[in-house]
Amino acid sequence: MKKFWIIVILVFLLLPTYVAHAQSSNAGFVPGNIWYSLDPFEENDKIQIYTVLFNPDQREFSGTVIFFDKTTFLGKKDFAIGAREVKDMFIDWTVTAGDHTIFAKIENAKFLISAGKYEDVYLLGNQTEESKRTVAKKIISKTVAEDDINKNSISVIDNVNAISSKSIENIKKVIGENTPEFLVEPIISTAIATENFRSDMDQTLENKKETIQNQIKTLESNKTETNKFLKPFKYVESFFFALLSFIFNSKIIFYGSLVIIIFLILRYIWHLIF
Repeated sequence: MKKFWIIVILVFLLLPTYVAHAQSSNAGFVPGNIWYSLDPFEENDKIQIYTVLFNPDQREFSGTVIFFDKTTFLGKKDFAIGAREVKDMFIDWTVTAGDHTIFAKIENAKFLISAGKYEDVYLLGNQTEESKRTVAKKIISKTVAEDDINKNSISVIDNVNAISSKSIENIKKVIGENTPEFLVEPIISTAIATENFRSDMDQTLENKKETIQNQIKTLESNKTETNKFLKPFKYVESFFFALLSFIFNSKIIFYGSLVIIIFLILRYIWHLIF
């Protein structure tokens, strides 16, 4: 928070004395600002990614802040900032291993002209500078992991995931022992790629579900008249992404569904041929 207040003070010292034009404005991000609730961070840490917006204009400034990791969508939040005010924005993020390039952009930027009327604005600073980080893969020794399991009770989902992970390792071993050597690497690579896809989709769907829930809260608190079909649509959209998130979060359901789909496809092909 100390960094936030330092940025706030600098912004007010540097605010221009003139009113921004509707066509362009230096409202937006404080240059180069991306920071984290925990720094440095490690794989699997649950942290917040922060940025700061400022509005030097006399009108209300609103829009949507979208956070990215390279081209991967991390989350977004709507904002509305009063005249000559500063506001911090953040999203939750579960850290993953690898190279990261974190930045934020502003979309749908507009000024409030009068009640219910807005004017689009071109921002001179609609994107933060990129924050590049490399996160190492966390290595947990087998002995420590076993001791933690013996000392602490774990939930049903944790048990399922632990059993599923062990099963995958056993499958790799069986493949290695019973499959010709030239086929082992492609099969194992496909299995790893599938698991990475499941994990990435799980995180993306969680972020999307949270974004939709925030939009529903905004609609519920919005006193102005909105499209009467928008709110029911958001509820349906929320249910859809919650269902997908549940499927991708459970390894047993995900891989079970995948096996069934592959079986049905192969059976269809078999009937076509024979």
